[in-house]
Amino acid sequence: MKRSNFILSAFLALPGLSFAKSLIPKTKPAEKRPAAGFFIKANETRFDGQQRSMQNDLLRCVISSDDSQTGLLFGTTMPGALQGKGGPPLHIHKDQDEIFFVVSGKFLIQIDDHVYTANTGDAAFIPRGTKHTFANPVENNPGSLMSIHLPGSKEMEGYFKTIASGKFPESSGADLSEVGAPIKLD
Repeated sequence: MKRSNFILSAFLALPGLSFAKSLIPKTKPAEKRPAAGFFIKANETRFDGQQRSMQNDLLRCVISSDDSQTGLLFGTTMPGALQGKGGPPLHIHKDQDEIFFVVSGKFLIQIDDHVYTANTGDAAFIPRGTKHTFANPVENNPGSLMSIHLPGSKEMEGYFKTIASGKFPESSGADLSEVGAPIKLD
């Protein structure tokens, strides 16, 4: 091959090499992982990744957004915390999927326009952008409802932390948009 043809061929091949390079998967930087696993007892909570004994908390944080680098947020209501009937307004999470799992007792779970009666062991998956809520259908419900948000967020954790202390947030940066009334109870 003549030198001029070789240089011309090499020059013409550069765009193709650049395109081929874009097809090679890029490696992700190593994700920050927890330094170590942990064990959490039934009377403990982990808001903000800090494990402590529970006092009179209404909600329990089992896995904090800090624990999972915002991969998930996992919490439960405390048995006996749900004294009155009712629940939050119908709402959506734009950027988070949610899972409800009935640890014990009986709850109502609404997904879009359908209300399900959920008993111990029942679960619901709510994809992001889906209208949903839950309700306590009985006075002094001894049951417990688990909630998992994927991905988790510091804002949602802060929202739950306020509720755990017995207050309801007046405003929040959590991924939560009200779109309707709570489940109507008799």
